[in-house]
Amino acid sequence: MVRVERLDNGVKVAVRTRRDLNSVTVSVWVRAGASYEKEENRGVAHFLEHMIFNGSQNLPPGSADLLVESVGGEINAATSYDYTYYYINLPAKHFKTALYVLSDLVLNPLLSEDMVEKEIPIVLEEIARSEDNPHEVFTERFLSEMYTEAPYRFPILGFKETVSKFSSRTVRDFYEELYIPERLTVVVCGNVDEDEVLKECEKLFGKFKRDGKVEEPPLERSPLNPKFFRMEHPAVSIPYVLLGWKLGPAGRTDINFDVLDSVLSSGRSSLLYRNLREKGFAFSASSNYQNLLLGSNFLIGISTERVDESLSQTREVLKEVVNLDEEEFLLGKRKLFKNEIFSREDGHAEAEALGFALGIMEDLGYYTEALSDLEKLKIEEFRSSIQFLKEEPLIGVLVPAAGGRS
Repeated sequence: MVRVERLDNGVKVAVRTRRDLNSVTVSVWVRAGASYEKEENRGVAHFLEHMIFNGSQNLPPGSADLLVESVGGEINAATSYDYTYYYINLPAKHFKTALYVLSDLVLNPLLSEDMVEKEIPIVLEEIARSEDNPHEVFTERFLSEMYTEAPYRFPILGFKETVSKFSSRTVRDFYEELYIPERLTVVVCGNVDEDEVLKECEKLFGKFKRDGKVEEPPLERSPLNPKFFRMEHPAVSIPYVLLGWKLGPAGRTDINFDVLDSVLSSGRSSLLYRNLREKGFAFSASSNYQNLLLGSNFLIGISTERVDESLSQTREVLKEVVNLDEEEFLLGKRKLFKNEIFSREDGHAEAEALGFALGIMEDLGYYTEALSDLEKLKIEEFRSSIQFLKEEPLIGVLVPAAGGRS
């Protein structure tokens, strides 16, 4: 059971008591990712994530890490397109420490000018490392070719030109617009008492007040342009092929695409493994469904020296998938069910799933009813949902080069 409460100020709290664990994961989710940025502040969502750890009202820079580590815990954060979240894993008896630390960091950051100036070169170095990674550069190029309206076409890290000009005002403007009570969700998953957690959350998060008028980013409505592009990079040794299709915004029908992913690339029994890897067409082949609020995507990635043959073989696999037989469909469902069950045994993974469902999808059933939705899924609905595979995909090929990028 998951207990969900909304504090008077709008902050949501979810508590999942796990008596089988000795640990707890405490996380704060904010619907404030890179997709909420403007042209002049690309990268500010990720930069703000860094700045949250650079001093708050009661925690000087570095002290949050020391406090969490002193009780045997770890603290970290991540920025996505649609959200940012901050989390602490630690022994369950110290859950109040985690709530105190995260509340002060997220609700009372200093965002001082001197710390912004110190952080800029650190983030610029992160961008430089990303630009030296051919697969990261290629994936960013692929998404920029795929999306024409939704801001997923811009890198989460931002650009050197924008980040280098950040000021305390830049960061604070983004923070004050989006870090508001109704966009915050606190998730506590572990060996804890629900009432104690809720009482502590009320004390630490209940007084937080800030009004904000958020300009929601545009949905991706335009059809896919099924073009082909080629990119060269000197650090590439084996060509890499990426095929992609655009889908609608993430929702409860995502279970269809999770099953598709399972059928195509989960384990040695999957269709891509049997038809590309086993037959020697590719060194590896996998698929991925990326559930995004403004427009999701489905990708197939192939590492191969036989590009044309691999593409031809993949097209044959896709013809089989759109008319998938009952046996392969049930196998895909069983593999996905098994993976979900194993994932739910991990407290941190369950906290992540709960946070995404309640805080970002704003639908707790996206997680709590997922297994039920999977069991009820019929092959007719599945086949109907994946007919997009008949359409021509966007195709990109990353190949070795003697020098330079194209």
